[in-house]
Amino acid sequence: MKIVIAGATGLVGEALVKRLLDKHELVLFSRDVPRARKKFLGAGIHYADWHQPPSHLAALIDGARVVINLAGAGIGDARWTQERKNAIIGSRLQSIEMLHKLFVAAEIHPELVIQASAVGYYGFSDDREFTENDQPGEGFLADVTKRWEEKANIWNDISPRLVLLRSGVVFARNGGALPRMAMPFKFWNGGHVGTGKQWVSWIDLEDEIEAILHLLHNPLSNGPYNLTAPRPVMQKEVAKAIGKALNSPSWLHMPDFVLRALLGEMADELLLKGAKVLPVRLLAEGFQFHFEDVAESVKDKLKTV
Repeated sequence: MKIVIAGATGLVGEALVKRLLDKHELVLFSRDVPRARKKFLGAGIHYADWHQPPSHLAALIDGARVVINLAGAGIGDARWTQERKNAIIGSRLQSIEMLHKLFVAAEIHPELVIQASAVGYYGFSDDREFTENDQPGEGFLADVTKRWEEKANIWNDISPRLVLLRSGVVFARNGGALPRMAMPFKFWNGGHVGTGKQWVSWIDLEDEIEAILHLLHNPLSNGPYNLTAPRPVMQKEVAKAIGKALNSPSWLHMPDFVLRALLGEMADELLLKGAKVLPVRLLAEGFQFHFEDVAESVKDKLKTV
């Protein structure tokens, strides 16, 4: 099967490509093709630069049955200045527009489009549980994901199936939030941030990839899915799990005002607030998580080889 993937060099994209290698023909769209070439080795991979002529790109995607779009500037990579906010939103909307325009011009109708989104869609709450049936919340992240998903609906005119991945915080060994969260613990300065009572809707990278593969191969899967572990936890429980995994104290904490001074608005939305998001639709389809307990996931990802 020929699959077009955008955002292949990101945390989730790289792991997904490595699972699909040698099983499918892949067309990887990247703004940095040399970097992508260094990451992946194997037959059946084509590399597409967004700046290549449309005729060349059309030839590359000819026969593609699936589009997986994971592209977008990192949410937590830099302080949220207005310029950074524009980049976060623009990179997400632009990748959808460019891919869709290319497929329309080439008169290719993919059987399935899988589009990245995030649990930020629901906003924040200390006491509510969120499922795929809930409406978008408030805040910058909620606005970003709402606009992201609305833009993705343009695929409905040429594809019968659009799957939206509302992913939680992905715990991985070599990237993402967990190594950064664990760093203070390695210097015996670890602990929760803020009150520690904010919800963290997390998912292990292995389960993230397995969930995407499930949605890829299940012809009945359609619409939004929460890619989160069935047992969301409070932030203080994540801190406790990291401390235990690294045999380091977890009783210190970073006060709200310090984080706000350092990170501004980003501190509130990424660290000091949260939402309890449940993977209702995945569970209803019989998907089985390998990591349901946060301590097991953290231990696995932080263990030394």
